[in-house]
Amino acid sequence: MRTRRTISLLLAAALALALTGCGAGGDKSRNKDGAMTIQPAQLTEEETALMELLDIDPAAYRIFNSDVAGAQSVRLRAYELTDGEWKCTVHGACGAADGGGRVALTFGKMTEGGRMAYKDGSGLFAQDFAMEAGDTSGMTFATSTMTGPSPIELEQEIPLVLQIATSKSEFSTCSVEYFGMPRELAKHGYEHVYAITVTFSAKGASELLDVPSAAPSAEPSPAD
Repeated sequence: MRTRRTISLLLAAALALALTGCGAGGDKSRNKDGAMTIQPAQLTEEETALMELLDIDPAAYRIFNSDVAGAQSVRLRAYELTDGEWKCTVHGACGAADGGGRVALTFGKMTEGGRMAYKDGSGLFAQDFAMEAGDTSGMTFATSTMTGPSPIELEQEIPLVLQIATSKSEFSTCSVEYFGMPRELAKHGYEHVYAITVTFSAKGASELLDVPSAAPSAEPSPAD
């Protein structure tokens, strides 16, 4: 419990400083034509120095800059692939403000737990998660992250990370685009597959929690 509390405080501190540069980051996230996007954050020297001061391992964090207009709420969801379909295991939603914001994900192996967080001018939201998978001590974990920038459309679910856990000696790392093709992803035969997504919505936070996930795509799988 103390470790989880410490991680929460470190995450809050890192996000608090991160958002100070989010105005500039938000401007960079928005294209010249006004399109809204989300992309991996480029930490400033000040932010990097803070993480070093707090002894935060950058490899355990995935931080994304977002720039969006018209959103009333943001939803974060964690999934596990089960029988060729995504099963939502944890989700949370919060209010959103126009302009720049940041999504932060902290985890190593998702089976050991982690945290999803979102911060913008309206405040900070965080949600703990842990995937139940039994004994995975002999498995290899591989994580793919959005390389961005990715366009934001309100009500559209956007995959941020995808993680596989497998005992296979040979495997291919799957890009986050596979989130839309769960049946194709299931053909690889990995024992465990997880994903985390974000959705920006014009609906209120309480209403957004009741919205089902997007249907899988029928398009061919992306190249390995």
